Amino acid sequence: MLRTLLLYLIYWKEKFRLYKQVSFNGFTVVYAFRKSRICWGRNIVINSHSLSNLAGMHQRTILVARDGGKIRLGDNVSVSGTTIYALESVEIGDNTQIGVNTIIMDNDFHPLNITARRMNDRNAIRRKPVRIGNDCFIGMNVIICKGTVLGDRCIVGAGSVVCGVYPDDSVIIGNPAIRKR
Repeated sequence: MLRTLLLYLIYWKEKFRLYKQVSFNGFTVVYAFRKSRICWGRNIVINSHSLSNLAGMHQRTILVARDGGKIRLGDNVSVSGTTIYALESVEIGDNTQIGVNTIIMDNDFHPLNITARRMNDRNAIRRKPVRIGNDCFIGMNVIICKGTVLGDRCIVGAGSVVCGVYPDDSVIIGNPAIRKR
């Protein structure tokens, strides 16, 4: 606990340059490891308290940029109880809303090869950037996998598992996700 608090204070002093308005409701876990960055837009709302979103939020919002990864949140973005974990790049466009308990990762989190996994070889973790366009709406309990690209104004239905590239104005639902429109 003390280590987490110390890291939080160091991060606040060194990396947490909030020149624009960011509203935190509840305690958000934010880590930007060495050579990694989190870039903030204006008027961002990050909900991490169960009473800040009554749709059944089961966790705090967690933002992790590691191994040179970059997270960029555009203007007027809102997230609730969301995990964003970047080893390369996760970009979220302006005016995008992300529902509770959503997970966005640009990597496999661990090596798929058993030998590399036993050796904890972080270089063997597969990664591909994620880009979410402007004016998107992502429902609750969605998983967005590495390499996913959502065009502008996309809607992702609750509980979807999304992998792939989707053009502007798509409606995406299901597990595995399919484009309905």
